[in-house]
Amino acid sequence: MFKKDYLLFFSLSVIICLGLLILLSLSFTETPPFTSFKKQLLFFALGIAVFLFFAHLDWRIFNKSFITFLYFFSLLLLVLVLIFGTRIKGSAGWFSLGAFHFQPTEITKIILILILASFLSSKHLELWQFQNLFKTAVFVSLPAFLLVLQPDLGGALVLVAIWFFMILIGGIRPNQVFLLIGIFLIGSVLIWTFALKDYQRNRIINFLNPSHDPLGIGYNREQSLIAIGSGRIFGKGLGWGTQTHLRFLPLAKTDFIFAALGEELGLVGVSLLLGAFLVFIYRLIYWANVFNDNFSKLFTIGFALKILIEVFINIGMNIGILPIIGIALPFVSLGGSHLLADFFALGIIFSRINHPA
Repeated sequence: MFKKDYLLFFSLSVIICLGLLILLSLSFTETPPFTSFKKQLLFFALGIAVFLFFAHLDWRIFNKSFITFLYFFSLLLLVLVLIFGTRIKGSAGWFSLGAFHFQPTEITKIILILILASFLSSKHLELWQFQNLFKTAVFVSLPAFLLVLQPDLGGALVLVAIWFFMILIGGIRPNQVFLLIGIFLIGSVLIWTFALKDYQRNRIINFLNPSHDPLGIGYNREQSLIAIGSGRIFGKGLGWGTQTHLRFLPLAKTDFIFAALGEELGLVGVSLLLGAFLVFIYRLIYWANVFNDNFSKLFTIGFALKILIEVFINIGMNIGILPIIGIALPFVSLGGSHLLADFFALGIIFSRINHPA
C-alpha cells in the first residue's frame, strides 16, 4: 500500500500552485499565449510520473554498484555537455531537444547526494580519517570542476555546499572544519584569479558595492528590489505587476520568479511560499529521523539541504543579499530539469517510506 504524508504533499502543492499562478500571469502576453505555463504543466506531469515510478520501486536497487554507475554516468553527461551542449545565458550546460532543454547539472546534484549518503553511511565512524575525507572531496571536486568549465559557478557552489553540510552531519572533527574553511578560502582566491569570467567578477563586485554599476551589471538586482518593494502587503494582483509585465525585470520566469511573486502577491504570497517551504523541509527532516538506516537518513537530509540551499541562494539573489549566480527556485521556477531531478529524489524517499528496511 502506498503511504502518504498529507502535510508534505499539501506544502508541496502550495509551492507548486504559487509558482504556476505566477507563470500563468507572466505567460499571458506570450505568442502564442501561455506557452511557458503549458510547458511547465507538462514538466510537472512528467515529474509526477517520475515520482510515482521511483516511489513504487524498492529503494534497495540503489546499492553501492548502481550508485557508482550513476555517478560516473553523471560525469560523462557533464563532459558531453561541454562538447555538444547548447550555450544559454553564457553557459554551455544544456542539451537541446527541439524546444526543450535538459541541464545535467540538476540530476548531478541528486546523484552526488546518493553517493555521499552511500559512502558516509558505511564510513560514518571513520569519516575523520584523512583518506575517507579525501574520497568525499574527490566525489564533489570532479563534477564541480566540470561545472566551472561550463561555466556554471552557481551549480558548482551548490554541489560544494551540499558536500560540506553532509560531511558536517556525517561526523567530521572540529579541527577538520577549520581546515576545510581554510582550503575553501584559498580555493576562492584561485577561482577568482583563474576561473571566473569578467562578468562573474563584476556581479560579486556589484554585490559588495551596489552603487558600482546600477544600470549595468547591477540592473537585475535593482529591478528585483523594486519589484518586491512595490508589492507591499497584498501585491498588485496577478497580471498587474509593472516591473514584470513591462519587462523591466529580466528572467522573471526563472531566476527572479520570487521577485515577480512578491510584486503580484505581496508579503502575503511571499509568507505563504516561505511557510510552505519550511513545512516541506520539516517533513523531510521528520522522515530522516524516522528511518532506521544511515543511508536513508543521510539521503533524505541531503535532499532537504539541497532544497534549503537553493531556496536561500535564490531568494538571497532576489533581495540583494547574495550575488546573482543563476539558481532556480525549487518547484517554482520555469524549467524541467530541476523539477524532474527533485521529483526523482522525492520518489526515492517515498520508496523508503513504503519499503521499510
